[in-house]
Amino acid sequence: MKIVIADGSHQADYIIGMYNNKENNLIVINSDNNVCRYLSAKNGISVLHGKPTKESDLFDAGIENADLFIALSENDVDNYVACKTAKKLFNVRKCIATVINPKNVELFKQLGIDSVISSTYLLAEQIKNTANIENLISNLSLEDDKINIMEFMVKSSHDVCGKSLKEIKVSDIASVSSVIRQQQVIIPNGDTVLEEGDKVLLVTTMEHHDKITKVFQRKKA
Repeated sequence: MKIVIADGSHQADYIIGMYNNKENNLIVINSDNNVCRYLSAKNGISVLHGKPTKESDLFDAGIENADLFIALSENDVDNYVACKTAKKLFNVRKCIATVINPKNVELFKQLGIDSVISSTYLLAEQIKNTANIENLISNLSLEDDKINIMEFMVKSSHDVCGKSLKEIKVSDIASVSSVIRQQQVIIPNGDTVLEEGDKVLLVTTMEHHDKITKVFQRKKA
């Protein structure tokens, strides 16, 4: 299979490691010369220094009729342009674009990108699709490390609704890692106010499990 890996650093390195074998023809193009040298030395392959958004550079890379084109730039627009160029001008069979902004997932699909991947989007979708308990959505215990990853849904009747995280005062026993609000992921701070419908993902220890549950499920007076 002919696979093109465009831009990216550690992501590109990982994918190269997966597909660098006799069964695949890997073409790696990267706009960062330092990354080119790193990927080449690490994996023992040729890496072209060029811009995946530039037609002439893609031509020099020899991507014509590739089976798969993977765009890994940290710039969403660059990934879109690279994929469209590969698809339209070089007859690439399938294009995959990674995006930082989860809002671009559906947009890029509508604009003709075969597959669009956002870690933030996938997290939000996974939480939404597996939410099946009214108050305590899910509880994952990592017993070896005595860690609990817990998720709660905020209801209007809950005491935490309308309060900021610093008012809730759980920072000494738990870390709130994210708040999912209307499919958007918020990285919270002490001033973040919880609203009805929010899904709160936090990390705590086994010994504080019950206390955290009581805090987030307690009803308003």
